[in-house]
Amino acid sequence: MAKLFYWIAPVYTGLIIYFSISDSPAPSVDINNIDKLYHSGAYFIMALLWYFFFYSRFLTQQSHFKFTWKDMIAAWSRTIAIAAAVFSFIIGVIVELAQEYIAYNRTMDFMDAVANTIGIILAVTSIWLLSKRFNTYS
Repeated sequence: MAKLFYWIAPVYTGLIIYFSISDSPAPSVDINNIDKLYHSGAYFIMALLWYFFFYSRFLTQQSHFKFTWKDMIAAWSRTIAIAAAVFSFIIGVIVELAQEYIAYNRTMDFMDAVANTIGIILAVTSIWLLSKRFNTYS
């Protein structure tokens, strides 16, 4: 289980960075500001994956503890959630800056950064709310 989280978060983040900076177009849908929904969804997933990544790295240091993803949700860690949120936010800011200064045919958009942040906040809030449901210790 832990080995899955060791590579899935970095690979997913790498793909988000690649597609955000490359000249590849997003899927075309005739809805205003659909790209903001794409941003929120992508960063929602990213924050979740980094939460599990950081949590699994912490738990593997505890050799006596066997864990599942439900255990990581039930035993909510504010510190790990903040680390995942801050890390995802920094990635989002770096991507927006790269779109402005490095990428060809891409521009930085403040509202994209806002959409990224909304996705991150929703991810952390979702984990916190799910921890209330899965927590059998209280």
